[in-house]
Amino acid sequence: MKDERGRAEVGLRKKAAILASIIVLVGLLVGSLFGDRGLLQLVSQRERADALARDIEQLKADNSRLAADIGALRRDPAAIERLAREELGLARPGETVFVIREEPSADHR
Repeated sequence: MKDERGRAEVGLRKKAAILASIIVLVGLLVGSLFGDRGLLQLVSQRERADALARDIEQLKADNSRLAADIGALRRDPAAIERLAREELGLARPGETVFVIREEPSADHR
């Protein structure tokens, strides 16, 4: 009888150890997927880093274009005149400027 009881205790301990191991394994798996440093967070941060890298490249291109515009405005009188005409609506003495405005369509009234 003691031998059967001893086997039952060993079997019960073995089952408890297996159950505890499974619970720990599931906990680690859930943590590695959904935790602060989990796989889903890593994917999200990688996408964010890619988006920021694209934004940086766009800003660098804009900076280069603006630097070229500044250089042209410092050196080229034609660039200054073009800016004055387009942005400020200025004209040389004796010139007449015609401003054509479109009438709003019936849909916009």
